[in-house]
Amino acid sequence: MNPEQVLREIDFWKLVTVLVGLFAAYVAYRQYALGREKFKLDLFEKRFALFAGTRRFLTHILDDGNASLQHLFEFRASVAEATFLFDDDITDYLNAIDAKALQLWKLTETIRPLPAGQERTKAAGDISEAVEWLTNQLPELKIRFSPYLKFRRWA
Repeated sequence: MNPEQVLREIDFWKLVTVLVGLFAAYVAYRQYALGREKFKLDLFEKRFALFAGTRRFLTHILDDGNASLQHLFEFRASVAEATFLFDDDITDYLNAIDAKALQLWKLTETIRPLPAGQERTKAAGDISEAVEWLTNQLPELKIRFSPYLKFRRWA
């Protein structure tokens, strides 16, 4: 083998090494990009599940005109991870819904034994106000959650 052939063979292996390195870098970048997209999708799914659980809870209140303990506990279970998935604006909002729903439940339990009269009328007005506030949150949900559920924000 003459020196010129040796140099060509060394150059060939250098080129192969560079090409393998470039291919490995490309594969690593694609894995990174795919992992990032998977993370976005997983985050979206968890956030949407919270949105859907809240919507389902508010729909029960709209249908029944009341917040049952069973639905309240289901709501609390469905939004338990909110602190880890959203900023404080959403967690504060979910806490406000929870507090108003608990207030509604307490009011409906309080009104049951009350006889007709001024106290019962006031409690009925408070119940009506709480139901109205809670059902008005159904259209508000999309507004509050939409910044967290749009993929354009994450691009």
